[in-house]
Amino acid sequence: MRPYPRPNTSLLKAVQSPPVRFMPVVHLLGGDSLGLVADEPVEFEERAVFGRVTEETQNAAKWMAMRLERVASAACAQEQFPRPILVTAPIAALADPNTAVACDGAVRRTILCQQEFCLMFPDAALAGDPADVTTRLARLRKAGFRVGIDMRHSWQTALSESVRILIDTIRVDADAVEASQDLCDVTATAHASGILVVADHANWRDGDNLSDYGVAGAVAPMADA
Repeated sequence: MRPYPRPNTSLLKAVQSPPVRFMPVVHLLGGDSLGLVADEPVEFEERAVFGRVTEETQNAAKWMAMRLERVASAACAQEQFPRPILVTAPIAALADPNTAVACDGAVRRTILCQQEFCLMFPDAALAGDPADVTTRLARLRKAGFRVGIDMRHSWQTALSESVRILIDTIRVDADAVEASQDLCDVTATAHASGILVVADHANWRDGDNLSDYGVAGAVAPMADA
């Protein structure tokens, strides 16, 4: 049998990066696994660049591709891990027309496949011309990636029909859902469209209440005290 290709470890070693932290995503009512969230403490817009500025440090598409390789390498180091893996993605990566090609090439250098990743863009990344946003999302979907929206900090994106059919997952904050009627309307619309809505800072006991708002899953839900 032909051996699986290994992740590009030479590239990974060339970049000193913080460790990837994985958190489970589970169904709040059934307890079934819905995937993983891969978090890193530094984002593209936040990182400090020391030394010579290279194309990789300037280019969001290549930076995102390197992130996927890091996540794949860390995930494969575990004996078993659920999929898909939700990976935060910067606004600039969605704007870059080369992101789909760069990320596709990165994943092909691992033993995972594109559909095992869900690229989670912040809500602000989807602001702007709806046709342009749809084109950018469709480019990633055509490459095989799942795409999601991170609404933990803002939820101004209009979930038009063209956007809804391209989105796989929406990530929200459980406290914000209960406090904002606007966000409740978004999550209810998303759920009705077949989009998985997962919440941070949710308790297991909140499952029934959150499900009324269209929230089905939770990121590392907390047990009752």
